[in-house]
Amino acid sequence: MKKEELLALWNGKYWDSRSSGIYFIGHKFEQELQFNFSGYCEEDIHSIPCHFMEKLATKMNELDKKAHRIIEDTFHSENTETISLTDILFDASGCYNAFAFGYHVGESPAGELYFLVKFDDNFQPDSELIYEIY
Repeated sequence: MKKEELLALWNGKYWDSRSSGIYFIGHKFEQELQFNFSGYCEEDIHSIPCHFMEKLATKMNELDKKAHRIIEDTFHSENTETISLTDILFDASGCYNAFAFGYHVGESPAGELYFLVKFDDNFQPDSELIYEIY
């Protein structure tokens, strides 16, 4: 997928290419999303199939609901409405399977807390919730 196609698909802006990865802000369904392609260079972006990203864009609401169920199941709570999707993460190392949805939870004593839900190539979530602090 070309940079221009990726930005057009996600209504993206602020493309930032660094040695650590590719980053940009996208918009989908009136929502701002931070895209993180850690460990990727622009050439690596070309290897992402267009149909994969198009399917991700199309299934976002469905995948967000699946991710919220993982969070709810982890905490045995149905009060996750206040937690909204803020990041879509890809990592060249594969540590997030195909990709992960990131949810900013708030400030913790150690820093900003995020919940991550990993998805495989078939858009199925991993039932194990990841906690990250930045």
